[in-house]
Amino acid sequence: MFSKTLFPSVFAYHFDLTRRLMDAAGGLSEADYHQPRGYGHGSIHQLFFHLLRTAAAWRLGLQSGKQTAPFQPQDYPSLAALRGGLEREQADWQALLASLTPEQIEGSLTMTDWRGQEHTFAVWKVLQHLILHGMQHHSELAQALTEKGRSPGNIDYIFYPE
Repeated sequence: MFSKTLFPSVFAYHFDLTRRLMDAAGGLSEADYHQPRGYGHGSIHQLFFHLLRTAAAWRLGLQSGKQTAPFQPQDYPSLAALRGGLEREQADWQALLASLTPEQIEGSLTMTDWRGQEHTFAVWKVLQHLILHGMQHHSELAQALTEKGRSPGNIDYIFYPE
């Protein structure tokens, strides 16, 4: 059902787009960067943190069958710290995706979340969830940045140069 290239491609886009949005956010004042937006996950910084923490939690769950307690906002207090985390997370995702066989992607995995609850998921569905989750928050970030005069430009996947 899934080609071996689909998920590496969309994950590369996901991380590249996050990086582009971080570049746009780099031009904001500290006040604008940390200003609560009144909905969602709070400030632009908190939204970047949420994207990073979510990617790490699901990757760890796929790798080990167990999600660990999520890291905390104080672990990533700045945009620079988040950029470092993004680079590490992208490398870890690239390694994971390269290791998965088509049979594993189409199979399922029982995972214990950090609260101790077990869930069984189709692996492809977890991967797709992360991309769709990222799309939602990338759109929110693009809107917030555009409102502050820092538009990231066109973020459509079809125009992503692989």
